[in-house]
Amino acid sequence: MADDGVLGLNPEFEAVLRECLDGLIGPEEPLQEDSDLAVFGIDSLTVVRLLVTIEEAFGVTIPDEIITFEIFSSPGALWNVVSGLLEVPDER
Repeated sequence: MADDGVLGLNPEFEAVLRECLDGLIGPEEPLQEDSDLAVFGIDSLTVVRLLVTIEEAFGVTIPDEIITFEIFSSPGALWNVVSGLLEVPDER
């Protein structure tokens, strides 16, 4: 079992999560796909920071209609949304 990062998730995504959760999660604190982000004290300001940082880092736009606290409940839930958007062709 790998213990160097979020299992099954993009390492860049883990880096973005850790950056946004700075001060809420220690550098050695393990993150798993099913980690409960609420345990780390995620609040509405952190959600906005995560949203903006993820959109910039991955070049995606998370549609307003799917933005709920549920997608920010765990790294796996959020990565499922982001990775799904990465697969959608750009409609610009």
